[in-house]
Amino acid sequence: MKKSLLINLKSKFMKKTILFLGITILLSMTSAFAQGGTTGPLTWNINNGILTIGGTGAMPDYHHEQVLTTAPWGSYHSSFTAVIIQRGVTSIGEFAFFSCGAFNTIDIPSTVTKIGGNAFTYTGLQSVVLPNGVTTIDKLAFSESNITSITLPSSITNIGLCAFCSMPLTSFTNLNPTPLTIDPRVFLGVDLSTCTLKVPISSVSAYQRAEVWKEFNIVGIEVDIKEYDPKSGSGESLVIYPNPTTGTCNIVIPEEFLYESALTLSVYDASGVLVQQIELHNEGEDFSFKLEQKAKGVYLVVLSNGKKSYRGKIVFK
Repeated sequence: MKKSLLINLKSKFMKKTILFLGITILLSMTSAFAQGGTTGPLTWNINNGILTIGGTGAMPDYHHEQVLTTAPWGSYHSSFTAVIIQRGVTSIGEFAFFSCGAFNTIDIPSTVTKIGGNAFTYTGLQSVVLPNGVTTIDKLAFSESNITSITLPSSITNIGLCAFCSMPLTSFTNLNPTPLTIDPRVFLGVDLSTCTLKVPISSVSAYQRAEVWKEFNIVGIEVDIKEYDPKSGSGESLVIYPNPTTGTCNIVIPEEFLYESALTLSVYDASGVLVQQIELHNEGEDFSFKLEQKAKGVYLVVLSNGKKSYRGKIVFK
């Protein structure tokens, strides 16, 4: 009788243990695949190592707990190596990518006007090009990151305290023709004498006289960068694979282009500069090409017949 009772108790214990383990595994699996959701008016998802944030409106501000951001993708900070923010998003929230050290590529659209405080602190980014449209960079926005090269658009009107603190900057491009009045602590911890500041040629003398900016090694550049207008063309989506790529990728020729005798494939970098152009002659549904640009980043690929265009983005890593 006692032996029977003991066996029965063991059986119940084992069933509960198995049930508990089953629930734990199920919850773990659900968590592993639930890499997407909403944040404020925006949506987000992680697919193939790319975090895509879309929708219309401002990204919420977040904060940090211990060493990670409270943004919903913070739990997956090591799951993505690239970030694509789609047109319609108007700001990047405070602490949005705080301590997300795994990603090294980001695409920011011209609809974004503000970069929140600590948005890119402790990130793995090495190069950033901010699009024309960004007016405000809040305090500590890029501090303590791995960025060595950054480009500011002519639209910039406000740079917060310590926005670029303690970064390994070697190249800083400022397309604003008029030097902004900034606090010296904007670049706290950066050796400005070893960093090249690139400004419009016509503005070199103004930057050489401006406080803080004059501490850089200043050179003049021709400013002829024109951002590719994503509203132009048909707005049709171009299928590109593999994405991300390490060089060679393929595009699927749209059905209506199959009988075109000649097409033009254009590749633009994050600042809208044309970096590659290929004349295509249709030989099938897929076309393979090698991305010549070696810098890691997000590139816009446009396929056109001169009247209509298809476009898509490719992440080069």
